[in-house]
Amino acid sequence: MEIFLDVLFLENIVMNYFILVVTSKLSRSKTTNLRMFLGALAGAVYVALMVLMPGLKIHYTAFAKILLSIVIILITFRPKNIGSLFKNLAVFYISTFIFAGAALAFVYFDQGEGFIRNGVIYVFWQSKWTVLVLSVVLVGIIVRIFWEIIQFKFVKEKLLIQLKISFENKTSNLPALIDTGNSLRDPITNMPVIVVEFSAIKEILPPDIKSIFEESRENDLDSISGIILNSRWFSRFRLIPYMSLGKENGMLIGFKPDYIEIGDDEEKKGMSDVIVGIYNKALTKNERYRALLSPELLLSPELV
Repeated sequence: MEIFLDVLFLENIVMNYFILVVTSKLSRSKTTNLRMFLGALAGAVYVALMVLMPGLKIHYTAFAKILLSIVIILITFRPKNIGSLFKNLAVFYISTFIFAGAALAFVYFDQGEGFIRNGVIYVFWQSKWTVLVLSVVLVGIIVRIFWEIIQFKFVKEKLLIQLKISFENKTSNLPALIDTGNSLRDPITNMPVIVVEFSAIKEILPPDIKSIFEESRENDLDSISGIILNSRWFSRFRLIPYMSLGKENGMLIGFKPDYIEIGDDEEKKGMSDVIVGIYNKALTKNERYRALLSPELLLSPELV
């Protein structure tokens, strides 16, 4: 059988690229098309060297292949720490196994020819690109089903995230729920609104604003309007209409924090263009979360 090195090289670049795309999606790791191409290129060069220099046995060792995988991950994702490196590496191997299984499945059903030599799989089809196209389609279906199962099984854990709110040199840390139903926006600035329990942030609020909730006057528009207008924090506070949380035509008192931080130390992002809406009741009985976040905040650019 004849092996065309240029075709083998190009096929490996394409397959490696799609593997890295799937790895990026499953691990939620940010990268660029250029870095994924460079990572795919590194893998293809390695395979080409194995074919061109079959006598160099070190290429075929498990150590060399693991080292190659680490190099590909470093090129593609630039992990910030060892934990991120191993997470990306594990997802990379899972994605590779899925693609390899899909390719071998098509070889089996189509009765294509092929062989394995020194850890490299050679497949011979009448159409050189058929196995790639069909494998990518099949992997897309498998990953979609696999991802939906994971999200369904771990939805509660995945939707909980740590939130830090800073206001006038005071901070409050609390658990938040990523709520797809929270589409509240400030009608003046159009900034997204985070709904937070009063009891979770009362220590960072100014005394005059805190008194509104302690005396349960948050529904007295005349009273709260007068307090906010006379407060030295007037420019930071506003009224936000809403139609949820068990009440129609309601009104939330909101304020613009100095900044917020979402996530833990490994994947933390900060922003300031948000409004915190204060809710004077409990959002959940067990205090598992104390705030409701809009999913769009997770897609916002990282500022800190």
